[in-house]
Amino acid sequence: MASIQDQLRQSREVKDLTQSEMGARIGQPQSAVSRIERGGDLRVSTLLEMARVLGVEPVLIPKHLIAAVQALLVHASGQRDTETSDAESIPLVGGAPEDAEDNK
Repeated sequence: MASIQDQLRQSREVKDLTQSEMGARIGQPQSAVSRIERGGDLRVSTLLEMARVLGVEPVLIPKHLIAAVQALLVHASGQRDTETSDAESIPLVGGAPEDAEDNK
């Protein structure tokens, strides 16, 4: 599963924004955006600002509901073929922990 930083980078690229443009929109230098995308420390306030610019919403999901949320995302995306639309192909930031099933 992709990390938060990977998701931010991918979302920025989809929006066709450079690191410099993202930095300007969140009041940070390009080097800060680069550091974040490489896995550096990310403040919650910066995450929220980047999410606002990118049109995404950070959400905390209880471990025991991760599989259900992934299934809902697959359903909502209109993918019906289970061979090509495995629920785990929908990235949730941070991924599903190994023990997600154990917490039911």
